[in-house]
Amino acid sequence: MSNSALTQVSIPAHQGNYTRGRSEKITKITLHHVAGVVTAERLGKIFQSVGRNGSSHYGIGNDGKIAQFVDEANTAWADGNWDSNCRSVTIETSNSATGGDWKVSDAALRSLIKLCADIAKRNGLGKLVAGKNLTWHSMYAATACPGPYLKSKVDYIAAEANKINYPEKEEIKVEVNGFNITRLTDYLVIYCGGKSTGTNQWGVEVAFDANCVAISDPVCWVGNMNIPDGGFVLSGHDKAGNWIAENIKKGMKLDLSVTVK
Repeated sequence: MSNSALTQVSIPAHQGNYTRGRSEKITKITLHHVAGVVTAERLGKIFQSVGRNGSSHYGIGNDGKIAQFVDEANTAWADGNWDSNCRSVTIETSNSATGGDWKVSDAALRSLIKLCADIAKRNGLGKLVAGKNLTWHSMYAATACPGPYLKSKVDYIAAEANKINYPEKEEIKVEVNGFNITRLTDYLVIYCGGKSTGTNQWGVEVAFDANCVAISDPVCWVGNMNIPDGGFVLSGHDKAGNWIAENIKKGMKLDLSVTVK
């Protein structure tokens, strides 16, 4: 079990403030606030106190600095609920002001988002969903933690962390010059219905099945590729060939639409 590479300082909690090992698999992240304006180092010292009977895996200072207090392989005492402690990676976040909404600084919030994304990715939590695998202290104990401000940001934290782990792929649109025509300079041509493309070696070609899924990687400077039964070959010359080589990989699905002019 690994720990976050985002950690900037390690301040091990006193061994009497957490349980070594875990009895359950990590299934979620639990958010907390400190109820005070502190540095990551100051928070770490709190968990080093003998008899504190509390700890957290990570903490974030008001300036956004990330510290680790308990190894993820061990069980921190943070959630006020033993079953939740056994399944959680817990994060304490400093406030930027005391009282009121218990606001958190933008720097701390950015670090929290990055840390949540990292924990989720390494532990195979999948996409984060508020209230499911991204939880907060008051879900498990009678407490106001993590405060109105941070609690109002849980959906946002999940969404931003998911953007890090699951970035949207840029949609690239290209125009095909024609079907079963002679491949001229810079042409992108689809060949289908025959045995082979009949092209010369000055191009790049890739075969697709009937579901528009690439069944080969691009083949460069060979030509006359066999056309799969029920499928087709996308063939490009020069600039169009370079586009195929740079953008198409085996297993990729092509969104093909046909417009008759």
